[in-house]
Amino acid sequence: MRARKALNAVKHSARTLSCGMAVVAVLGIGLSVVIAGPAQAAPSAPSWDDVRAAKADTAQAQSTVDELSDRLQTLQDAADRAQVVELQAGQKYALASSEQQDAQATLDDLTAQAKRAKSKADDSAKQVAGLVVELSRTGGGDLSTTMLIDASDSKDLLYRVGTMSHLSERSATVLAQARADQNTVDSIAAQQTSATTALAKATDATKRALDDANDTASSAQARVQKEQEQQDEVLQQLAFLKGTSVATETAYWNAQQAKQAEAQLASQTTPTGDSGGTTTNTPGTGTAPTTPSSGGSATNPGTGTPAKPSTPSTPAKPATPSTPAKPSTPSKPSTPSTPTTPTAPTTPTAPSTPSKAAGAIAYARAQIGDAYVFGGAGPNQWDCSGLVMMAYSSQGIATGGHNVVWQYNYFKSIGRLVPLSQRQPGDILFYSSNGSVSGAYHDSIVTGYGTMVEAANPQRGVLERAIWTPSQLLPYVARPSGSL
Repeated sequence: MRARKALNAVKHSARTLSCGMAVVAVLGIGLSVVIAGPAQAAPSAPSWDDVRAAKADTAQAQSTVDELSDRLQTLQDAADRAQVVELQAGQKYALASSEQQDAQATLDDLTAQAKRAKSKADDSAKQVAGLVVELSRTGGGDLSTTMLIDASDSKDLLYRVGTMSHLSERSATVLAQARADQNTVDSIAAQQTSATTALAKATDATKRALDDANDTASSAQARVQKEQEQQDEVLQQLAFLKGTSVATETAYWNAQQAKQAEAQLASQTTPTGDSGGTTTNTPGTGTAPTTPSSGGSATNPGTGTPAKPSTPSTPAKPATPSTPAKPSTPSKPSTPSTPTTPTAPTTPTAPSTPSKAAGAIAYARAQIGDAYVFGGAGPNQWDCSGLVMMAYSSQGIATGGHNVVWQYNYFKSIGRLVPLSQRQPGDILFYSSNGSVSGAYHDSIVTGYGTMVEAANPQRGVLERAIWTPSQLLPYVARPSGSL
């Protein structure tokens, strides 16, 4: 299994593709370009003739490198903006799946309750039947054994007995209990009918959401291929011009993206209020977070700030650029998969040791190269919240469910949120389209200096890359383990 994943990583090392994304993956870290909507026009790039001419002219070479780098950045920015559409479709499906799961759990619980109530009601009805036999034999009251023959069912028997007069106190008590037990059966049956209807609606909604998510992924495929080829060509031109290799240029680009992400995160403001996030990002309100104060820092207390990646050394001879591979068609489950939600503890557990964060990171990294499938939670198919859920489940830590919104709200409810500026490896990042948890659509796990591991999308699967679009991160991260 690990050999297969290593081979997959090598196959992806000289091409770009991710969630409507074009991604170049080197050592598991991916440069991603996402196209889920109309492509934004990138600046015209130098042709190969221009690049060859620039290589022979030292004065022109740096200018051409700058032009190529600008083009690569423009493609990256447009891709990251477009990626949101596909991820939002995936989150909509995850929410629908979770609601379907809840509806199924409710129906299952009512079915179990109905079985117990029916058994109790049957026992009570038997006591009433015994009472009829006893009193008819002793001549008490106006009960007769013909009631047992004439009654169509236990409910009818209770009705017939209830119409009789001269019931003793004991007889009335037995009858009252039997009636109460039968009423419970009837009440649960009515709830079962409603729950069955709710489950049918939830199942239909889940199917529609899955179809929409897969349609969104499929519609991006052709544009992804085109953008992938453009980005591959830019990297090949840079490698040729600078006398390096595509792998080196990709690694350098990834390092620059991580550095840029850290700089942007450091410049973003830090939210006010308590570190648990109890006064901001109210679920479902769609309101913006509380106005933050300035001075946010990108340091990572507790485990220390991850070291900055070093710039890759330049090989003596350029490598021959590899030909980009054609992206695979997104996989579509034949039926909607219902994500499994771990049982949430009723009370917060004591903070676990920081080593569990490292264990979660290692688990997520071990899945790099695996496929992305909407609703996937292993063993070799994942979506973003499914990967986060199972990475921490492997460490014995619950995350509150199998969708981004539920996970954020769960950690908020147990006081395990900290400001984004205090993020450290193992923390969970949350992306939102409106600055509130109501718009949350993606999550990932921080791995180091400006990097994260994520289940990206149906085209690319699981990868580790620079944190993309920091401006869309919610102002709090979840810290499932370690001190706050």
